[in-house]
Amino acid sequence: MFGKLFTFEGPDGVGKTTIVQELKKILAHDSFEFLSFPGREEGTLGGLIYRIHHKPEEFDIKAMSELARQTLHIAAHIDVIETRIRPWIVEGKNVVLDRFWWSTLVYGSVGGGQQKAMKELVAVEETVWGQIKPAVAFLIDRDVPINRNEDLAYWQELRSSYSRLAAQEGSKYEVQIVKNTNSLAEAVDSIEANIATALLR
Repeated sequence: MFGKLFTFEGPDGVGKTTIVQELKKILAHDSFEFLSFPGREEGTLGGLIYRIHHKPEEFDIKAMSELARQTLHIAAHIDVIETRIRPWIVEGKNVVLDRFWWSTLVYGSVGGGQQKAMKELVAVEETVWGQIKPAVAFLIDRDVPINRNEDLAYWQELRSSYSRLAAQEGSKYEVQIVKNTNSLAEAVDSIEANIATALLR
């Protein structure tokens, strides 16, 4: 039996990664794999592109278009889908991803990337995913970011873009919007229950 895919999305500062780390403590480690999509490990394409994105000066890169940046992320996504995620799912392991291709489309589009080209890039990645779709895609939401010095207008634009995308994708697979406004335990308990239900299907 194939494993299932669970994805977590939302703009920086909604508590997404904290929630995923809490779930990692709870869920059975022998049947779940956790990955920050596409990964940051040394010796991987994802790790290299993470460094290029966050420290371009180390590579003597003085400027980069948003479309070019997101194209690099798509390349890293495809690499980890083919080398790690698909093999895990075929082995029967459930995979939890901190981020999905949603981030590429949302951040790329809000950041000024050409919309048509961004969608075509994502379409290539979706072709590589093939029949693998999230059992549940969780969109973590808040009214304001947690302890971050963000440009609130930009952040709210990201949030709105995620909300629109969630509505569109909800016709293809289950999407759950989780309001992370109360305790961390409450959000984690709700998500854990949704995962347990999905595993029975």
